[in-house]
Amino acid sequence: MFDFTVRDQGDHWVLQDTENGELGRYDSRDEALEAAGQWMRLIERPWPVLICDRDGEWHETEVAPTVFH
Repeated sequence: MFDFTVRDQGDHWVLQDTENGELGRYDSRDEALEAAGQWMRLIERPWPVLICDRDGEWHETEVAPTVFH
């Protein structure tokens, strides 16, 4: 289904999916996670996202779908 990662690339953050590759480049980690939330609307539930910081450390967080206003 979806396997999202957000990676620090130094001057930007990349949102990736294992099946679809790069989904976008963002100025901050928060912007990349917000974009992941847009994708979560397709599955209508929170989903885990792996985050790789600049130091190579991996963390996992759960991102909720973006709410329509």
